[in-house]
Amino acid sequence: MNNYETDDTFLGRWISGELSEEERIAFEKTKEFKQFAIINSEAQLLEGPTIDTEAALLKIKQLVQAKPKVIRLKQIMRMAVAAIVIVSLGFFLNSSKTYTTAIGETHVVTLADGSIINLNANSSVSHKRFFWDTNKGVSLNGEAYFTITKGNGFTVQTSKGIVTVLGTQFNIKDRANFDLKCFEGKVKFKANNINKKSYLLTKGMQVSIDKNNLQENLFSEQNPDWKNGMSSFTNQPISIVLDELMNYYPIEFERKNINTNRLFSGSFTHDNLKTALQATLVPMGIQYQISDSNETIILSE
Repeated sequence: MNNYETDDTFLGRWISGELSEEERIAFEKTKEFKQFAIINSEAQLLEGPTIDTEAALLKIKQLVQAKPKVIRLKQIMRMAVAAIVIVSLGFFLNSSKTYTTAIGETHVVTLADGSIINLNANSSVSHKRFFWDTNKGVSLNGEAYFTITKGNGFTVQTSKGIVTVLGTQFNIKDRANFDLKCFEGKVKFKANNINKKSYLLTKGMQVSIDKNNLQENLFSEQNPDWKNGMSSFTNQPISIVLDELMNYYPIEFERKNINTNRLFSGSFTHDNLKTALQATLVPMGIQYQISDSNETIILSE
């Protein structure tokens, strides 16, 4: 086991240049050294947390008085700088890298192991910035299609539970409602608060959560509709449809004059607002008026 894993002072001594020659050479041969070097370089550019200088000085004085040997001021300064950098390192090591898409925008994220995340509109995904290969976890808010390389330990954290995969293709939609569809391979889903059960999904199987109701179903499509530029619904409240429209078009709806619980079945396109409004509102008998700013759609029945 490397010294930095067993010796609490190791990284501090490395930062302050106090490692023995033998320790330094051995550390620089480890595969983790390069990442620690990058982290150290970046961390020193960060603004660290506010330091209580009086308390820090008092602690150093106590350390000096507690030890019979003389500690020179230069040594104390090196220790203080190393301590501050280590605090910054702690924040930096635990920091995340986040990818975010705007309304109507999509983005492709390629991870270190070759896995690919196709991020849908108005969504975000984040993962640990460093040492991700030892903890292959990502967090999703919104919708994304995952193509995961074979291996162990890949997980996706959602608001409704954790998805665990080995090597597969699947789509997660985590918005007002939750939907997980497996397109290839196998995925396991463990619900958070509904029943805390685990569900094993293979190709063509899905788990959907509407409020606190969880259902298992089958599906036949080869790709998620959003990758084909469409959103489709089967017996969904019109409120869900309106929310989905706002993920693809920079608009708001004034809904107070309609019954948003009415159910809608159908689809709309992502590349033409006029066509999308006609496809969703006209069949429901909902009239609409676009405000002068073209940002608000006023609905009435």
